[in-house]
Amino acid sequence: MKESLKNWRNQIDELDEELLNIFAKRINIVREIGKHKKTYDIPPLDEKRWQEVLQSKLSKARSLNIPEKFIEKLYSLIHENSLEIENKSK
Repeated sequence: MKESLKNWRNQIDELDEELLNIFAKRINIVREIGKHKKTYDIPPLDEKRWQEVLQSKLSKARSLNIPEKFIEKLYSLIHENSLEIENKSK
């Protein structure tokens, strides 16, 4: 029983490592988008795009049986962070 718990925790640790690597890649892309938007004087927030992305993620969450409230909070944090990065990009 204790070995199963250890194995599950190891699996979670590996997944967390993957998530962090994916977040790092995503942040690098957001920086590039921020530079592009500054160059072409495009505002960081595109409300229509944000709503489309959020609805798409919520729909996918439902199909995967992931609590929508969790995904909404997670993507709201990701979005807020992305806007901060875009605003700071040079």
